[in-house]
Amino acid sequence: MWSIQFPRPAGITGRYNSLYYAQCPEIRDGTDPDMRLSRWLAHPYTHAAALLLSLLAALAVVAFMVGTLEYTKTRGRLLLTAFLVAGYFMTTLAATAAPKEGAMRWLFTALLAWATLALFLLLLGLWATPGSNEFWKAAAGTTFLAFGMSFAGLALGLGSGGRPARLLAWGSAILAALMTVMTVLAIAFEIGAAAYWWTFVLLVVCWLGASATLVAMRLWRKRSADR
Repeated sequence: MWSIQFPRPAGITGRYNSLYYAQCPEIRDGTDPDMRLSRWLAHPYTHAAALLLSLLAALAVVAFMVGTLEYTKTRGRLLLTAFLVAGYFMTTLAATAAPKEGAMRWLFTALLAWATLALFLLLLGLWATPGSNEFWKAAAGTTFLAFGMSFAGLALGLGSGGRPARLLAWGSAILAALMTVMTVLAIAFEIGAAAYWWTFVLLVVCWLGASATLVAMRLWRKRSADR
């Protein structure tokens, strides 16, 4: 079981803080519904379980199509729906590593809302099949923004530790943000200039290097701590 530490109410410190918790057993014992819901939504096990269920649903659709030896548009859409939901929970699973305290504590909530909007637009496009080019641009832009926020949150979550790790985490997050902005602009304005995409490739290479170094530092620190 994981330990849960609830935030202290603002403006209540010292012995008054102890009195507050003593007089509010639902806070002290972790039975407050709002706090339990927020902790449940922010826990990685929740998103990992939903991801697994989505993949199992996709597998069930594939097994049904193979068993009946028949493919229809509806079954194809059901399969794509399962994959889209799996991609959604994969994105939110990575976002659970985002900092829950400090100046960036809003990032996970913002990413959850943005990823939900992206999933809604993609499912709307899949089942309603709108022919508008602007709709698909908006859906693609929203999806890439959710991916970018997820990568940034994951990097910042891995940056706990010494100053080098924090610098690499912020560097990786900023690079992810720049790549996301460039991707959204390219989709919106249909940019095809070679210089633009060479710059994008350079950012990708730098982001991969920073992220790989950050993960290696995290694994090395964990291995050293286990010795």
